[in-house]
Amino acid sequence: MASLKSAVFISVGEKYIVFFIQFLSSIALARILSPSEVGIFSIGSLILSLSHALRDLGISNYIIQEKDLSRDRLQAAQTLMMIVSWLLAVVAWVASWWVADFYDEPGVGMVLRVLSLNFVLLPLGSISMAMLKRSMRFDSLLRINTAATLAQAGVSVGACMLGSGFIGLAWGGVAGTFVTVGLALWMGASGMTFRPALKEWRHVLSVGGRFSGASILWELGLSSPEIVVGRVVSLEAAGFLGRAQGVVGLVYRSLMEGLAPVLMPHFAKSHRDGEDLFEHYLKSVRYLSVLTIPIFTCLAVAMDAIVLLLYGDQWGNAVEPARILCVGMAAMSMAVVTGAVVAGMGESKYTLTFQLVGQPLKIILIVMGAFLSLNHVAGAMVTGDLLITFYSLWVLRRLLKFSLRTVLIAVLPSVVIALLSGFACLAAKWVSSELSALGVVVSCMVASMLAWGLGLRLMRHPLGDEIVLMFKQRLAARS
Repeated sequence: MASLKSAVFISVGEKYIVFFIQFLSSIALARILSPSEVGIFSIGSLILSLSHALRDLGISNYIIQEKDLSRDRLQAAQTLMMIVSWLLAVVAWVASWWVADFYDEPGVGMVLRVLSLNFVLLPLGSISMAMLKRSMRFDSLLRINTAATLAQAGVSVGACMLGSGFIGLAWGGVAGTFVTVGLALWMGASGMTFRPALKEWRHVLSVGGRFSGASILWELGLSSPEIVVGRVVSLEAAGFLGRAQGVVGLVYRSLMEGLAPVLMPHFAKSHRDGEDLFEHYLKSVRYLSVLTIPIFTCLAVAMDAIVLLLYGDQWGNAVEPARILCVGMAAMSMAVVTGAVVAGMGESKYTLTFQLVGQPLKIILIVMGAFLSLNHVAGAMVTGDLLITFYSLWVLRRLLKFSLRTVLIAVLPSVVIALLSGFACLAAKWVSSELSALGVVVSCMVASMLAWGLGLRLMRHPLGDEIVLMFKQRLAARS
């Protein structure tokens, strides 16, 4: 089994590779497709994302954290996932015409029909993917996800360049799923069987259902902004909001998706081994916050230049919502760590409660905000994210019996470093305002990185010591 450091290194490496591929493809697609076309695809894919959370039934997370994963339980998990996934494929296909009428856009229905093929394919490889995560075989996951992302990006960009329009994005998604399932079966299907069996289905659902409920609420909160805006305002407005979420989400995923798959298995193993979870949690928060808070601060400052550089001036209306969303993403990065500890302890009931607390209010505010402006919608999203973050921290405090003051002290240096980096970014932006968008972005990046490094030294942050030690070791190895 991979150690935590090697697992994190591999997982983060994988996510940066995936991020780079998605980053390049998003730039290309933003210059090929119009905001309206992006909006059409976004509505269709987001509607199905809610079904994906239901399709999984929380089984993937159940497999990762289950202490006694018997063959009967594994067979029940596989059988349940196939039944629900294939049923949802039929429902999505049939409902696609009604959804198209609801939005008065046939293209939304076309997207639903193509993407419903994913429901047919995914249950064949989902259990194998979960077993790879449980075993912390992140080297195999790196190969699978990189290949799938290349397939999705290649098909999407290629099809759109040939004039397919928004439907090319849907076929790209199907291509990525096909590669994922094929490689997952090849690399991680040892001991797997597709023979139907439901002997342990009650146990699987009793635990997995809580994860599933939380995932559905999370996806509802994530998808509802564009779905609501697409209906209340316009598909073009949904495209702008989707681009705002996309540019912030790319950064968030590059930071968190490499770490998040490692956190829950790590905390679950630490809990099984009787280790001090709070010390592990505090160290994770201290190191993560000094990356996420400064990065999202500087991203918000330079957002106008970044959007202009990457996507062109036709996406200018996405800038202000994206700035607001940076606040929520910085907070949610902390909530991910907190939630991973709670889930790793086997307290799956709280995973659902976190979402029950934040998502309903978030959705209500989104509906209200949609009648005002995209900025109000973004503010509603941030409000829900902050509520989930604070509530999850309160729950963890009850479980581990620690002082909130200890956590605040651990995060405070990161806030100071973020302010220093943000001011440096703002100054660089002002000085380079006469340059091109590329010049402004490069100036902001250089100034922010220098200020961040200075902040690490001034605050004597342990990550700074780690970086210095790493460079010393490399220099010693060369000499």
